[in-house]
Amino acid sequence: MNKIKRALSSFVLFYLRFFAKAQLKKIRPIIIGVAGSSGKSSTTSLSAQILSSKFKVKYSAGKNSESGIPLDILGIEMKNYGYLDWFRVILLAPFKLLTNWQKYQIYIAEMGIDSPFPPKNMTYLLKIVRPKIGILTNISIEHSQYFDPLVNEPNEEKRKEKILDLIGNEELNLIRAIPKDGFSILNIDDTRIREIHRNILSTPITISGTDPTADYFIENEESDISKFEIKFTHKNNAYNLKIKRPLPTFFSYSFLFPIALSHALGVPIEEGIKVLEENFYLPPGRMSIFEGINDSLIIDSSYNNATIEPISGILDFMAKIGKKRRKVAVIGDMREQGSLSKIQHELLAEKISQTVNLAILIGPMLQNFSVPILEEADFPHFSFLTFSDAEKRIKSTVKKGDIVLVKGSQNTLFLERAVEILLKDKDNIKSLPRRGPFWDRRRAKTP
Repeated sequence: MNKIKRALSSFVLFYLRFFAKAQLKKIRPIIIGVAGSSGKSSTTSLSAQILSSKFKVKYSAGKNSESGIPLDILGIEMKNYGYLDWFRVILLAPFKLLTNWQKYQIYIAEMGIDSPFPPKNMTYLLKIVRPKIGILTNISIEHSQYFDPLVNEPNEEKRKEKILDLIGNEELNLIRAIPKDGFSILNIDDTRIREIHRNILSTPITISGTDPTADYFIENEESDISKFEIKFTHKNNAYNLKIKRPLPTFFSYSFLFPIALSHALGVPIEEGIKVLEENFYLPPGRMSIFEGINDSLIIDSSYNNATIEPISGILDFMAKIGKKRRKVAVIGDMREQGSLSKIQHELLAEKISQTVNLAILIGPMLQNFSVPILEEADFPHFSFLTFSDAEKRIKSTVKKGDIVLVKGSQNTLFLERAVEILLKDKDNIKSLPRRGPFWDRRRAKTP
């Protein structure tokens, strides 16, 4: 039975890839690939915001997988991912090729890897789209459980570095594939990206917060409860970007990637800054700010919690803007960490104890690996295996004026449910991630 399912899956993927490539050949857009362990969705969305001021743009909006990218290219939406739904997709694909003549000059493909093996690796995604421009945000521990079997190293720190090398090699395949007449926009503060950036075919455009020789150098970042501001330089010219909402400092890169991209495509830097300042928005569940019950402030970052780096950045941000307000973190397991789960969740516990006043932890890995660290530090916390177990505690814990962060991996956690119960205005539920009947059914089945 498993062999039949694998064969059917391979056929459907080949089928979708064929028609997606034919659709792109028909439209002939400039293709931009966005890869990296974190920040892909934000970078993709913000790039589309700027470039839409000058070009007709289509972007994959979180559909970054071996099936998501071709479905997005063809303009097909999944309904419930059942067998009949896939059969509908098979019937629709050739029809879409014949009837979908939507013209766009630029296609931005978010490209997410889950494994070193096809169809979930970069090599496979590059068989669907061949970008002329690449953006690589960073390389960190993401989906490491699928790289684990390739590493035979008992020492945890050495094992981590070897796994990072494997993840980096897969992510860097995007940059290696960019042609000589294209260009690659790179975060050279990441050591693995820095090591390769001078030895690629395409023209590198570098971004850094530590190296003043980078093409775009982040000189200063400021964030408080009402604003986020970056000062950066490009070719000895100074620029200032001010967003009227709080954001963690790692968003500096998410802003400079699209500014650098759009400038390379002919949009003046000043215009890119203006577009972002006037129209800035992020996809749901990625640093959305809501008013909560008891005059609390909710930071909804519930879309995903895959790696330690972004959650550490958000916790640092909480500590900075919280000032005298009580800071509560509702956090779910970091999934797909493999043999690195223990050390990653221990690091997370240390960061929690340094930045917030109270933590509500959800998931077995946090319970097994983070709770002992918090208990030893005598840090206030509650721990639960599932959201259903934690629901009453979450609602009863939030006090007047609290700042509440909600962050967790989407698989089997769906912590947007925590945001739902804390919202002051329930109409804001429609602005949370994973809306629609399919996700409603998934949440209903998840404890």
